[in-house]
Amino acid sequence: MSKPFLEISIERTLEEKLSILELVEKIGKAFKLLYKKDYRIFDLKDDSYVRIDFTSNKDFKKIYEKSFSFYVYVFENFLDNNLEFQSLFQEKEGKIDNSAENYLVLRYKTNHINPIRQYLGFTTRVNKYFGAKVINEELYDGYLRFLQRKEDFETLLVPGDIGSGWKDYFKIKKIDLNHPQIKEFFNVIEKWEELF
Repeated sequence: MSKPFLEISIERTLEEKLSILELVEKIGKAFKLLYKKDYRIFDLKDDSYVRIDFTSNKDFKKIYEKSFSFYVYVFENFLDNNLEFQSLFQEKEGKIDNSAENYLVLRYKTNHINPIRQYLGFTTRVNKYFGAKVINEELYDGYLRFLQRKEDFETLLVPGDIGSGWKDYFKIKKIDLNHPQIKEFFNVIEKWEELF
């Protein structure tokens, strides 16, 4: 079997200030920051995309395993016992408006879909706790990710397994960092960081 790859492109967007290439570059930089993986940008104007090549199936799975284990840890050690935490986001966000046009639709293409499939099922559920208005649709060679608002894209770009990334996340969401539940959440993040 050939070595795994991941290509991320923009299917469509409502963004008016940034070009497709600039959006793709933001995705590549965020991927490098979070997963420490080199990427290449293919500049094809409206069809530009970022590509990440992996040395092996194990190398590819590793990027999803770390994020998956983080979300499992947060779910088991915080979300499962703090059901009212989700209300912090619901009060500000409301529900997903399926009739609204999405700010951005990302296309993820790969030749090794299983790690992504396993990751998305659980993390989609957890992301709802954090007010993410994101829907994923599986395709035969990847998936589409529908991001309803610009802030959903901005939060996608921050590292989700370190405290500083979550501070940025909550700032984008306009959630008070001094809220008792947010402070408790950061205590859980600190314990996670000590483990890894």
